[in-house]
Amino acid sequence: MRRLFFVFFFTVVLFTQAQDEDIVAIIDDLTVKWDKRAGELGKYTGLKYYCTSDKYRTETVELLDKIHHYDTVLYQVVTEKYKDSKDKEAQATLDDILTVETEYTTPNFKTFLTEECTKFKEAGEEYGTQSGSKFYKEVEKIEKELNKYISKITERIDLIDEHVHHLKLD
Repeated sequence: MRRLFFVFFFTVVLFTQAQDEDIVAIIDDLTVKWDKRAGELGKYTGLKYYCTSDKYRTETVELLDKIHHYDTVLYQVVTEKYKDSKDKEAQATLDDILTVETEYTTPNFKTFLTEECTKFKEAGEEYGTQSGSKFYKEVEKIEKELNKYISKITERIDLIDEHVHHLKLD
């Protein structure tokens, strides 16, 4: 029984070390994907595509879900590795992860984008693209608000990615 425990313990330790090495690459990849998607979403055409394409909307939400999943994994890894440390980078990482996980959750994101899609649809119905400047002024207001929100999420995701590269996770 004791031997089985040690085998299990060492397996967990080796898995955790491998996971730590992989998590940096995974977070890098997700950050690049998010930055691209955020750039698209911050524009009229991206918002229109999000609002009208089930596939694009689903892919966006799934990407955000993956980011949240790996942020949670990273939070656990950093908490465990730095629990007895006063490392400022580790604390900053944890703080940024908590911000993303509490203020910018997937449900919050979906609610915000649903509201933006409603505004977008209403602008099209009320002004129509034929009305020219009124429609485009309304779209600019929507884009401005959308960009503020997307920029805040992107800033946090990018900060977490930067932190990961400054921490020693191995």
